[in-house]
Amino acid sequence: MTWSKLLEAPPPLSMPGLLAFMERWKPGSTQGFEPATADQIAALAKPHGGLNALPHVYREFLETMGASTGSLRLTFGTTSISALLEDREGPQREWPDARRYLKFTMGEEGNEGRNPDMFFELTHRTPNERDAAIIRIHEEDLIRGKVAPKKPFPTFSDWLRTIIVSRLVFEADPEEQTRYFDLESKPEAPAKAYEFLTRLGFSLTELGASPAVIPLEHAEYGAIALIDAATASIPSTSVQLRARDKAQQRILEEVISDHEEELSGG
Repeated sequence: MTWSKLLEAPPPLSMPGLLAFMERWKPGSTQGFEPATADQIAALAKPHGGLNALPHVYREFLETMGASTGSLRLTFGTTSISALLEDREGPQREWPDARRYLKFTMGEEGNEGRNPDMFFELTHRTPNERDAAIIRIHEEDLIRGKVAPKKPFPTFSDWLRTIIVSRLVFEADPEEQTRYFDLESKPEAPAKAYEFLTRLGFSLTELGASPAVIPLEHAEYGAIALIDAATASIPSTSVQLRARDKAQQRILEEVISDHEEELSGG
């Protein structure tokens, strides 16, 4: 797929594709996934206007691992639908505008206080209506409107793509084997990195892609590369790289290092 075609019709994230990728890279990693029930999903959606209010990819996520993600930890907290529903049954309090926001993770308590929650911005859908923008913020701050939310990823799909690749590939032992390339902030950097890596033999995976988050795989070298376009919070495009075999990884590292200035738009 060319860069222009990726911009026009980015391949969506699907749960069958996500599960297939996980099992290829870490067999058994999907064991322990438990789906939410239809009643649970309906109860979660009700305050927001019903099932059609849920971004479609999130509904698929709930139907696949909404009750439990097993040993896979997606966030500092939980995505469990039972925890989300239980939170609503707690002491009566003010809630964020249900027409605009849907909480899909709950932050856990830590040494420095409770971690922020994550919400869908239901009024900011993707053009195909499958997904929506996400934000990270403490619920009370969202209600007060005095703190700007963080936007760690453009969409739920981009968040999942990044987390899955990071947990299964980049954070695997030894973590120091993963290589990070900072390509600076020029707007053409993602396109240049994509075109360069595809010329090397990398191609899209079952995780799909967006112009902001692009997982790529080199089947012959057994390698994964992840292109992250610059964002407001991280104003540089980056490429992370990991190969199963260290010798193959060194080859790829050298090639990318030799062209790093070209990839950054220089």
